[in-house]
Order: sequence, then C-alpha cells, then structure tokens
Amino acid sequence: MLPSPAMTDGLWRLDATAQAALVRRGDVSPPELAEAAIERIDRLNPRLNAVITSLYELGRAQAAQPAAGPFRGVPLLLKDAGVEVAGTPMYLGTRMLRDLDYRSPSTDEMGRRLTEAGFTFLGKTNIPPLSAGATTEPPAFGPSRNPWALDRTVGGSSGGSAAAVAAGLVSMAHGADATGSLRFPASACGVLTLNPTGAAVPCTTPADQPNEGHVWRAFVLARSVRDLARALDALADVEALDPAPGVLPRLRIGLMADLPGTPAPAEPDCRQAVEVAGEAIEGLGHRVEEAHPPLPDFLRALRAAFPHIVGPARLAQRRWLEDVAGRAVTDDDVEPGFLAAAALGERVTAEQTRAANEAVQHALAPVLAWWDRVDVLVTPVMRRVPWLLGEDAGAAHVGGFVQFSSFSRQPSMSLPLHWTAEGLPVGVQLVGARRRDRTLLALAGELEQACPWAHRWPAIAPEG
Repeated sequence: MLPSPAMTDGLWRLDATAQAALVRRGDVSPPELAEAAIERIDRLNPRLNAVITSLYELGRAQAAQPAAGPFRGVPLLLKDAGVEVAGTPMYLGTRMLRDLDYRSPSTDEMGRRLTEAGFTFLGKTNIPPLSAGATTEPPAFGPSRNPWALDRTVGGSSGGSAAAVAAGLVSMAHGADATGSLRFPASACGVLTLNPTGAAVPCTTPADQPNEGHVWRAFVLARSVRDLARALDALADVEALDPAPGVLPRLRIGLMADLPGTPAPAEPDCRQAVEVAGEAIEGLGHRVEEAHPPLPDFLRALRAAFPHIVGPARLAQRRWLEDVAGRAVTDDDVEPGFLAAAALGERVTAEQTRAANEAVQHALAPVLAWWDRVDVLVTPVMRRVPWLLGEDAGAAHVGGFVQFSSFSRQPSMSLPLHWTAEGLPVGVQLVGARRRDRTLLALAGELEQACPWAHRWPAIAPEG
C-alpha cells in the first residue's frame, strides 16, 4: 500500500540523518520512504535527466527486508561508475555498454558497505562517458540539467547525483572523484561533498582504469555536514583516518582566491566565494591569511606527465570494453578522442608511466612541505560559475584548484557558501592534511552554522 500524502509530505526536505531517525522511531517505514522518493523521481526527473536507470524493484525489495545500519531505509541513488551492485545495469555513460545492456557481475566492496549501511538503492545517475569530463552531457543519455537553472551544467562527472540531491529527489547520492568529479558537481548544484583521504573509502575505477596513488575515490553528495560525517563513519576504514577532534582548535587557514599560471583567471563570483568563506572563518576565531602554495609548478609538471598517465588508462579501458563486447571498439561505440588517447597508450611504455607518476609526486613535495604553514587551504572549486549546456568549457578552463589534492591523497570538500546575483550556486573548496577528514568536517560544521544553506532550494524542488 502506498503511503498517504500527509504521511510523506516534506520528507524530501529532510537530510538522510533525519530520515533515518524517523525510521528508527517507527514514524515512517523504509517502504514509505522508498515510495515517496520514487514518486518524486518520476515527477521531477523528466525535467532534470539526473537518473538514467531505475532500480525500483531492487529498492523495494531492500526496503521490505529487516536491516540495520545507520541509514536504514534511506533512499540512495548510485553514480553509474565507482560502485558495482550485482545484476544492475552499468553503462558508464557510453552507448556501447548501453546497447549491450551490460550488468555488473558482482557487488564490489563499496556496494557492500552501502548495503550494510542500510541504504535503499533506487537508481543509477547520469555521467559523462567513462566519467571523463567536467560536465554531464553524454550523447548516449542526453544532458543532465541544473535544478537552479535548467539551461546550465551540473558539472561532472557525478553530475546526475548532484542534481538529484539538489532537487530533493533523494537526500544523499553516491559519487566518485579522480580530479574533481565529486567537487565540481557539488559546486555547480549547491550541495556538499567530501573527497576523502586517498584509500580511506573503497572505489572501483570505471572500466578497469588503473588507480595509481588512489587518485580515484568514492563517497557521497548530501545537503548537511552531519550526513557526510555519518557516511564517513559508515563507509571509511577507521584506521585510515584520524579521530574527530573533541573540541575543534582554532586553525590556521590559508585563502587562495586565484591561481597563477592557469589558462584563465577565476571569475569574480568564484573569487568572491572565497572572500565570503574567509570572512566567516575569521569570524569563528580562526587565523586567516592569504596563501600562496607552490601549485603552478605542480600543475606544469602534471600537464607534462598527463599524456603518459591518461594514455595507458584509456588503453586499459579500451581493452576492458573489448573483453566485455567480444569485438573491437569503434568510433561509433565511444566518444570523440577516446580511441586516439588509447592509441597513445599503446606507445607509452611502463617505464614512461612510472616516470610520469614519479615526476608528479616529485612536484608535489614542495606543496606538501608548504602545508606545515596551514591546517586548511580555502580555494574556489571551479574557476567558472555553472555555464550553459552545450558550451565547451573544457576541464583545463574549469580546474586547477582540485587536482593537487587528488594526487597528494589529501581530503577536500566543496561547500555551498555563495550564490551569484542570478541565483547560481558557487562552491568553496576546503583542503586539509592527510587523514584529517574529520577536522575538515568539524570546520564545515561551524561554517554550516555561520552561513546556513539548508533553507536554500531551487525553484523546481517545491514543485515536486
């Protein structure tokens, strides 16, 4: 039996922690939560294109079973990469896997942990092909649309997940990040995320891509800091992280509003977002100063090394696709540029890839040494506010602030602390020292109180 409207009205406004508390108290059942979310997905997703595969029958079966876990009964959407659940479609944003109707043969460690946490899986979310790109506009599935402005990007690659959380389809969604794929969409859609310390949370890479240095990481997108903190407790290896500070000490905070040596300066709203964050953090009693970490040298080294890293990664993906399909991959199967990158990978030797990774780590050494000066670095997430769909922003014109922490295995966050005059969200990145994820979350919790965002919803959300 479906729940009555009076029983479920307003559930979409609650964060995952509050929804789980209702289940524990018996005020709402997991099937009622699931049906309320399904009804909302069916009503709003045609306008957003955030969800590309429904898993309603799986979710209903999960909701009907006795379960434990801190998020028992809470609906969750899964990114179509970075997690595998046996028997569910996994298309990785590609025409080839969609046409094959490829299914995950087994459940991976992340899938097991999400299940043990008590979540109800309701669908898979849209991504760019093979999770490559700063926007989510795959030819195979069409663009996801930003709930704050339907003609704008949701970012990439966890774009469908971010849009779903922003519009209140679900309170939490799974995502994965290599060089911005959690943080870009969180910034573009006005939600928050944590990219955890490298290797703290398990992550399956798309199409057997190598994960040298644990650059690929998986986590969730949400609307509250407490949801991220509880998810970290449920999903991370405890020994990989420092314990939460009992009382957060006053921290040394570095502000970096722009980055020399990048193809384009940060737009004014992106710089203003950092200023807003700095003023709020200083008001909380932390020591704030302008910061100049040696990132330009690292970015130059990364650009030089990237072909020797990306080429072999694309080659591994091509071979995986060929194994799955039982035939050669053609230009009709994948997106422009993929086969050229894979062909480059055939010419790159293992020694060249090893040397490229070593060069990147060598360039990181001065950055990590500089880190002794601060506890947290605050930067923009992207150098642009969400741009129009169909516009070729190019990752090189969007990134710059996020890559170093991916390669250094440091934790980072995106927080929704600023909105443009047109009402577009602009995220701020917090970067901490390795293992200090909970220190970042504690600071984010203070900012959540000082600059609350829970009351902000895109116009499309109440319409659902």
